Amino acid sequence: MAISKKSWLGFGVETTPGVALAAPSVFHPCKSVMKGAKKREQLKEERGNRDAVYGLVDTARDGSTDPKGPFYVDTSPYLMLAAFGSTVAVQPDPENAPDVYRHLFELADIPPTLTLFKSYDAAVYVASYAAVEKWSLKINSDGKLIENEVTLKHRYPVKYEGQAITPRFTPTLPFAGYAPRIKLNGTETADITEINIEFSQKLTLWHPAHGSLDYEAVYFGEREVKCDFTARFDNDSLYQRYMKGLDDSVEITVIGNTLTTGATPLYEELKITIPQISYDSMDHDLGKDNVLVKAKTTAVSGASGLIHAEVQNKVKEYK
Repeated sequence: MAISKKSWLGFGVETTPGVALAAPSVFHPCKSVMKGAKKREQLKEERGNRDAVYGLVDTARDGSTDPKGPFYVDTSPYLMLAAFGSTVAVQPDPENAPDVYRHLFELADIPPTLTLFKSYDAAVYVASYAAVEKWSLKINSDGKLIENEVTLKHRYPVKYEGQAITPRFTPTLPFAGYAPRIKLNGTETADITEINIEFSQKLTLWHPAHGSLDYEAVYFGEREVKCDFTARFDNDSLYQRYMKGLDDSVEITVIGNTLTTGATPLYEELKITIPQISYDSMDHDLGKDNVLVKAKTTAVSGASGLIHAEVQNKVKEYK
């Protein structure tokens, strides 16, 4: 019997969109379920009897996978790249720390696609042309880890027939939920206990008449960034900004384990910046002993863009 604990997920960035990789580039420690879906037509014409359905015809197929779990500073950025679209690596200290890299993630109109490899212990399945539909980062300071949830659309999974794959996982530990330092409008705040960032984009899976059940192309449509948070209500300065219709910026910086020691130590790091958020709502929450406010915001596009991310680690490049 297959053992669920022995399942794993691996992936890699496709050189050519839709052309499956032979093997995964990295293995990502998370929980995920890979699904395949078919559109089927039931044949219900008159055939001289009372039977409702006499046959089925498959007309289209695709799939989805939903990795969920802690954010890992070395493997999770692969999914960030597939969501945002582009990355550039720089070396903060090439002389004293030649193996440390800082990766700058920016939005691009055509993000790269991934090939996913999902093992259920007894069998491995492959899904090509995987595109990110939703990417979210969830931070809760009260005894939680920083969580990363992703929804991907991809071609229908097929059974892997290549050489046996032995997964190798990162020794890196995830970030604790208390670790982030958060700035609102450029000022560091200790008022926020929970903050969720969600990036979403519309995907059109193009199914032409081309002799195949699988889609031929992915078209990336409208994208949006939402940022929701929960804060204490010791004073109403934040609430007044909402009441006056003022916008803010959000900056989240997380420092992790030491990468190098010396005169200028370098650390694992994650930084998320949303240059401009507009408050959609801000409600008082009286459900606990303390009065809280729950804010819902939407990122506003401008000269600085919707969202930016930076990651520092020992991964040379993401491709």
